[in-house]
Order: sequence, then structure tokens, then C-alpha cells
Amino acid sequence: MKYRRNSKNSGDFSPWLLIVSVGLTFFSASGIAQQHDVIIEGQSIQLNTTSIKCEVGEIENVSTKRLLNCDSAELVKIPSRKGHPKAVKFTITPYDDEISDGVRAELRDMHVAKNGDVVWYRFSSLLPKDFPIDADHRLVLSQWHEKTQEGVDSLRPPLSHRLWNGRFVITLWNNERVTAQGVNGDGRILYETDSFSLGEFHEFIYKVRWSGDDDGEVLAWKRECPILDNGCSQGLGWRNIIRYTGSTGYRDDEVKGYYFKLGLYTVTPFDVTFNAFHMNYRTASTSVGIDATDAIFQ
Repeated sequence: MKYRRNSKNSGDFSPWLLIVSVGLTFFSASGIAQQHDVIIEGQSIQLNTTSIKCEVGEIENVSTKRLLNCDSAELVKIPSRKGHPKAVKFTITPYDDEISDGVRAELRDMHVAKNGDVVWYRFSSLLPKDFPIDADHRLVLSQWHEKTQEGVDSLRPPLSHRLWNGRFVITLWNNERVTAQGVNGDGRILYETDSFSLGEFHEFIYKVRWSGDDDGEVLAWKRECPILDNGCSQGLGWRNIIRYTGSTGYRDDEVKGYYFKLGLYTVTPFDVTFNAFHMNYRTASTSVGIDATDAIFQ
């Protein structure tokens, strides 16, 4: 039986300051500036967590209005093989009030890409080893959302990372899809896997040419990185997972552009607490701007 949620109906680009490197697993935390001893890859490690909403506060070029509580998003710092990197732990619970018709804990990049822009994106995501994979869920882990023109209703995120009962999918929406099936449904699946491993970071690199016409493009690469290896063996493990050409969004008379959000979000009932971790988000107008210099990206 699902818990009842209490709804209130409520050129190069600068990287985010806080999401700068690798993360963690196997813990639950809340509050401000707390310490936790956890086991990561067989090692006992002390983690420090700091609430973004209640301790860090406003962040330049980042919207935090989609954080409900102090523990909705926590900055996490752990010792590692290379310095003291940071990740952000996002948490949603069945008891959270809704924000904009969904339960969410998200950070938004305030930069808006326009049709015709070519943007490179890079970020990493982790689901902890104890993620309740057997619990019913339809979660959004990250999404590129449309920013509509005045008077235009919301459409669907042109690109998004989703987890459907353990199945990881990357979906596409555009004018053609909305015309064919309305704003309901799953859109076009560009990539899917039933083996999205827990307890390690999945790193993604995207090249997106935004367009409401047929000259758009999505190229994407992925690799898996151990928690305590924030270098992730530079140049190894990358594979191309998406090679798409066609419309990547909506017409100019419908949208002003597209922005990026990451965290956790759902509009379906759920009965357990979900945690996800994201790190090292950055964007640029070239692959060099996000340190994607290996031959596979050329």
C-alpha cells in the first residue's frame, strides 16, 4: 500500500561550483554539517554532509527552489585517492509535500540553451548499493527541460534520464512526438538497459545540437567509475550509447530554449525513501571545455 502524499500543489558556460567530483554509498543522513562513518569498498571512511538548502544557501547560476527540506540535497565530502572531492546526495520520501505537482529534490542550471546552439554536457550519477530497486518506482534522475514562450503550456522534457523499476532509459520528446501522442506516454527511447549497476558512478558525456527542425543531433557516451577512483582511469571505458539526428526539441514560437536539472523527481506514488548522487556537472560549447579530449569524442 502506498503512503498518501500531502500535496500543496505547490560561448563556454560556467560549471556549478559545488558538484565537482566523486561520491559515496551505504548511508542515510539529514541535517547540517553532520559526520557519518560508512563502509565504502571495504574501507571505513568518515563522511561530512552539509545541507545545500539550510547551510549553503543560494548558489550562483543555480536554482535551489526545488529543494523542500534541509536533507533534500546535501553536499558530501569524502577522502579519496585524489584529494577531497564533493558530490550531492538527493533524497525524496513518501511524506514529502509536492513541488509543482511532483515530489522532487532537484538543482537547476539557470543557463538556457537556444535552438541552433551546440552544447556539450558532462556529469556523473550514482545509485547507492542499498537503493530499493525492488520497490515500485518511476523516477527522473536528470532532465533537459523546455522553457516555453509566454502563454504556451508545458510540453515534455526533450531529453531525460529515467529509472523505471530498475530499467534505466534515456528518452526523447519533440514536436513530432507531441503531435503524434500528446504529452502523455514515454516518448522515444534512445537508450535503455536493465543492468544499471548500483554503488558506482555512471559518467555521461553529451553533445547536443538543439533544434526544433530535423537538423538536431544527440551524441552520448557513457562509462562506469568506481567510487574511490575519481580519475576513473582517464580515457578508458567510454562507449558510444546514442547517435541520433533529427529534431531535439520544439519550435521557436513554442520555446525560449532548454535548461538542465538533476536530482530526483517523480509524479507516481511510492512507499520508500529514494537517494541518488550526482557530481561533476559542467557544460561548454566544445568538447575541450568539458575535458572530453579523447579520440572517441572527435
